[in-house]
Amino acid sequence: MGVGRRAACLVVAGMTLFAVGALFHLTVPLVAPGIPLQFGNAALFRPWDGWTSTYMALHPFGFAVVFTAAYLLLWARGGVAGGWWGGLVYGFGVFLVGSLPVYLLAFASFQVSPAVIVCWVLQSACQYLAAGAAVGWVARHAEPLS
Repeated sequence: MGVGRRAACLVVAGMTLFAVGALFHLTVPLVAPGIPLQFGNAALFRPWDGWTSTYMALHPFGFAVVFTAAYLLLWARGGVAGGWWGGLVYGFGVFLVGSLPVYLLAFASFQVSPAVIVCWVLQSACQYLAAGAAVGWVARHAEPLS
């Protein structure tokens, strides 16, 4: 696989993770207005202003490097199927081992409502499934850029 296709996988992963996160950020207050109110608890959550919002906006692109590299390595070694379905399965695996346990620990450790945890779990699942499917599709089907 050429450098161009690897770069395309990286870009599509970052953009997908960012887009799904932004969609949740914008729609959760509309469909569940009580959830954002809980984030005003300064004893538990950092203020959104300043570096926190910048980090949250950039994090998907940094994580996309690890997410994409692991998929491409596993795919090259036959550890995961190619195409959108293989990517979807990979994204589900990342969610199961890398995200879900963290949120269960957060629920056990911090006094946040089940609604917040459910929202975070749904967002992560959607992000990883969509990014996995997109990366799998690009890795297998897109024309190389180089």
